[in-house]
Amino acid sequence: MATNGWSPQLLVFLLCFYSFTLIVVLGQMEVTLALISLSNLTDQFTLLSFKSLVTRDPYNVLSNWNSNISFCDWNGVLCSHGSQRVVALNLSEKALE
Repeated sequence: MATNGWSPQLLVFLLCFYSFTLIVVLGQMEVTLALISLSNLTDQFTLLSFKSLVTRDPYNVLSNWNSNISFCDWNGVLCSHGSQRVVALNLSEKALE
């Protein structure tokens, strides 16, 4: 009987090793996605906290700042395209107090 140099023990080891590696890589992707989601919630919470401190909004700039739409679509909020994280606010000349 001809052998190809691969023992059954080596094949089992390689199968287990590659399976474990795949699980670790996929697990890291899930953790990364969870952290991005958590970061987005942190951005939204921070913006809503800022809004709650505003006592005067004569132009209703912050009227669409609510959880019904993505905070990246709120007036004056600029988000990155990839991670959808807040990168800038442009609320100048809006007479906010």
